[in-house]
Amino acid sequence: MTIPTLLPLSTCVAGNRIELLPSRGYDVRYRPDAGLIGFVFESQSGTHAFASDRPTPFRTAANSLSFVPADCDVMSKSARGGEYLTIQGPLAQGFERRFNDHVDQTAIAAAHALRRLMLGTDAPDPLAIEAAAMVLRNAVSRAQAQDSMPAAGGHWMTKRRLTMVDDLIEARMDQDLSVAELAETLGLSSGFFTRAFRAATGMSPHRYILERRLSRARRLLADGSETVAQVAAACGFASHAHLCVCARRHLGVTPGELRTRTPHQT
Repeated sequence: MTIPTLLPLSTCVAGNRIELLPSRGYDVRYRPDAGLIGFVFESQSGTHAFASDRPTPFRTAANSLSFVPADCDVMSKSARGGEYLTIQGPLAQGFERRFNDHVDQTAIAAAHALRRLMLGTDAPDPLAIEAAAMVLRNAVSRAQAQDSMPAAGGHWMTKRRLTMVDDLIEARMDQDLSVAELAETLGLSSGFFTRAFRAATGMSPHRYILERRLSRARRLLADGSETVAQVAAACGFASHAHLCVCARRHLGVTPGELRTRTPHQT
């Protein structure tokens, strides 16, 4: 089965273009004519370069905030990619310092709210979109005011360990997976792992696993060749009903609505 390429969703509110980019590989070069606020829903890895620097490997943590100033040359390439939210317009103006991998709890809540609004079947409330986007703008402002950006996850939850977690979740997508098993993979206690993981991603391990399962389910639903029950089983949900409840709670839509709402190309 070939999983289709999902297309971006976009809206424009108060002169700000907000775009929800789907999980897919990319190879892009661009120079934004205005500041660009970004939010990473899923961990991403590849190579990138800024301001004509030499390309270097990168791994960006899930649920992290980024900012690219206007007129900064950007090259970025990732074979798998990951879901990504961007805001460009007046809300992204007035900042100069580029950063990424910044975890901010208010930004996480706002970005997930924006995603629910954009995925919904009803026309989203422009005021609600603008309010959530303003929260992200304020998070960028706080990050800009810091002397240096703290590394996501601190000393213990390194990028290598986060990669090991992602790999195990991907390998066990259609099976039960406990926090204790994830912690054991890294040689950590469950309690210490949970605290370090939340510091790195802004989410509990349980919620992170759920987000990965929902991301996979959305791609399979867009394909349309399997029933919702089959998609639920392939993504580790207990039942059709369990997938429906999780999709409605965290994405604001049912699996059936996702199948008809999400545009894609094969």
